[in-house]
Amino acid sequence: MQALFVTGAEGAVGQRLVRRLKASGHDVTCGVRNRARKLAYEREQFKALVCDVADSINVARAVAVVRPDGVVHLAGPSDPAVAKDDPLLAYQTIVSAWANVLDAVRRTVPRARVVLVSAADVYGTAKPGSPPFVESAPPRPTSAFGELKAAAESIAQTYHREYHLNISIARPFRYLGAGVPARGEVPRWLGQLHRWDTTLNGPSLRVEDGEDVYDWLHVDDVVTAYEAILHRGQPNATYNVCGGIGRTRCELVRRLAATAGVKIDVVAAGETGPRSLVGNNERLRHELGWAPTHTSEQALAELWQRYQTQAATAATAAV
Repeated sequence: MQALFVTGAEGAVGQRLVRRLKASGHDVTCGVRNRARKLAYEREQFKALVCDVADSINVARAVAVVRPDGVVHLAGPSDPAVAKDDPLLAYQTIVSAWANVLDAVRRTVPRARVVLVSAADVYGTAKPGSPPFVESAPPRPTSAFGELKAAAESIAQTYHREYHLNISIARPFRYLGAGVPARGEVPRWLGQLHRWDTTLNGPSLRVEDGEDVYDWLHVDDVVTAYEAILHRGQPNATYNVCGGIGRTRCELVRRLAATAGVKIDVVAAGETGPRSLVGNNERLRHELGWAPTHTSEQALAELWQRYQTQAATAATAAV
């Protein structure tokens, strides 16, 4: 595979993926949101195009210029809160965006490999202790984000069936690491841990929905999974990108506190019953030869180190 087009190349996953693909000898063009990001990539000797995935004409022009052998579509929100706060924007950048990318491929490069990044939220959630979700599980989303991703997947199935496009879908679960925007309460947890004296016992930290169980993966393992799906994924196949191990939110905070050297009591709060979103990664392992090579502890250490650096920089700037 020679020419590759990666949308959402300015994101934490996108930045890692385009560098990995270029290092492997591919001719990579980065699709980014604005001219400033385009110029930043060009200074690093990358090809880049401004590509607003919600704009069908813009996407069609970008694909026509690159004429890629492969497309990895990463652009769009990865935080479920975005869909809840601005459902119209989320629809445009998830559902419409998938249709725009696929139709541009259909018109210009119908033989190209296409990897579309969905989300585990299409499964909904289960009760803790339930078997991990497998790719054949029926979608039962319980959030706007999950509903929109499920709708986008339906569009992909249509393009495969009607136009025989070579499409594979990745369903990432949760992931962490340096440069990954922290979701939900994680920024607040980091801020509290940073403020507390590491030599003394801190107060209790109440974790909303602390008994909820999620499947956390290091971001670099997510990148290698996407690369494997691009090169070896089967047409019309879906792959869970996950570690296969569930941890409660309370456990995540306890591990983060241990990484930070802070002694605290972590208390689960919230009125809803505990939920679970854990995946089975056997298809990714057996069919594509992928396996995680990092731990969630490494991801938390990177997240904590980055937060400390940012906090120190902000403090210096405020002086």
